[in-house]
Amino acid sequence: QEELKAFLGETAPILPGRELTLYDTSVVSRAWEQKRLRQLFDLKRGAISLQIMTWESLSQRTMPPEVLMRSAFTMETGKEYSLPDLTQRLAAAGYSRCGMVEGPGQFAVRGGILDVFSPAADRPFRAEFFGDELDTMGYFDPDTQRRTENTDSVVILPVGETQPRLHPDGLEGLCADLQRLIVRQKRRKNLNEPLIKTLEKDLEKYENGVQNPASDRYMALIYPEMATAVNYIPENATIILCDHGSLKRTARNRTEEVGMQLDSLLQGGLLAGELCDYVCQWEDFCDNLTAKTVVYFDAFGGSSYPESCPPKTLLPMTAKH
Repeated sequence: QEELKAFLGETAPILPGRELTLYDTSVVSRAWEQKRLRQLFDLKRGAISLQIMTWESLSQRTMPPEVLMRSAFTMETGKEYSLPDLTQRLAAAGYSRCGMVEGPGQFAVRGGILDVFSPAADRPFRAEFFGDELDTMGYFDPDTQRRTENTDSVVILPVGETQPRLHPDGLEGLCADLQRLIVRQKRRKNLNEPLIKTLEKDLEKYENGVQNPASDRYMALIYPEMATAVNYIPENATIILCDHGSLKRTARNRTEEVGMQLDSLLQGGLLAGELCDYVCQWEDFCDNLTAKTVVYFDAFGGSSYPESCPPKTLLPMTAKH
């Protein structure tokens, strides 16, 4: 990042990875997820000219681009909005309603005033309505609750990468999937009682509208299509792989590492085996490169380039350290 800034004069954002929340917990920090969503959203809409990714951040399963672009929305002054509809959209995107907005992922409604802290911005914004018309809008300081800067447009992003209400059939569809999964588990000859207990407990939460911080367990149900950061890269982008041989080894090691982590969860009954697809495999990643422009930056020419995306032109370069 520092070297690119020295050469190009701009700071390229580094896409962060994140820890999956697969254990039961009462409080979860979504800071890394929100940074990821913000960068992925900007990448998809062409607002980032240069993006740096590690294999960890690139290979992690995430919200499919079409789901993110559909769930994200823009509010503009002068347009009309229904406050009840807005509160429903915010709830579907994972926002929590509270009396006073203090952190990302919260919103508050007082009469004709809507306060929202979207991960798309560093500060919350306040929207004041005259009837259904959005009259004025501006960012405010969450500590003093005083407006600091007016704005005519804001972007609202989901609070985290795994939002149960974004299931293709909504929360009801996720509950139906869990019910079918429980039925299949109970039909097995060797019952996994801890897993059935976990599934039933989580199903009860969703049926009662209770927030489940461990919804990452069901990412494969909520987003049936496997998607990673690669799916957010624009079609006309150039993908540069630095030392692809090392990258390939990292991918193999990452797969083994995640597999070991998931094994303990499977044994503890916290995760169903059919829902363990959390990282992209190296071969699948290479297959996604076939329709894109790819540059391999290797210190030495290799002989084992991906079969699906072999280099077509060799450009020797002399480098002075």
